[in-house]
Amino acid sequence: MSLTIGNVITDKVRVLLRDTDEGGILWLDSELIEWLNEACLEIARMRPASSASTLDFSPTAGALQTLPPQAILLLEAICNQTAGVEGRAVRRVERKDLDNEQPNWRSSTQTDMVMRYASSSTDPRTFHVYPPSTGSANAGLVLVMGVTPTVATALSDAFPLDDIFAPTAANYVLYRAFHKQLESQASQQRAGDFLAMFNSQMGSTDSTLENRGADQRQPTPK
Repeated sequence: MSLTIGNVITDKVRVLLRDTDEGGILWLDSELIEWLNEACLEIARMRPASSASTLDFSPTAGALQTLPPQAILLLEAICNQTAGVEGRAVRRVERKDLDNEQPNWRSSTQTDMVMRYASSSTDPRTFHVYPPSTGSANAGLVLVMGVTPTVATALSDAFPLDDIFAPTAANYVLYRAFHKQLESQASQQRAGDFLAMFNSQMGSTDSTLENRGADQRQPTPK
């Protein structure tokens, strides 16, 4: 992430708005920054991997675990970790399979070592671990989570998502900017056009990232 908020707003959005005076005339920097934050939240909602972060996680005692406040949802559990040292891998399993094989698995003996995890299909901020965790200092996990993008407050702040999402975020800001001019039919049309571009880019990004995922790529021939 090498772009700044200014690279997106000043170099992209303001040029298309034809409002290039410093600070803005029709659209102030403050409102464009607010809409850019809104754009990043919307991108993260539609494509959680756009704001993915690999973080250490300290489980609480028991099977049910809750992600930290900044997390949107669990993308993947990688492995156990103790005192910064990565250990046994953690494998994903469907909760219904655990329920079928061992109905009382939630009350199993608690251990420091997690072998399986099950994501919730209805509550994206919770997941279950098996065996249930002790919640001790020796029980740790490495998780990949979609997290809430950092809120920008100034043009000098870093763009909070990967740079590939900058054009998509710019189109969302342009949609909000033109939509502000309710009295102009032409502006409303342009707002709709930029929103359509945003949605199209999000769909293309979703398809591209899925097709380029590690499980879709073939090994390079020797």
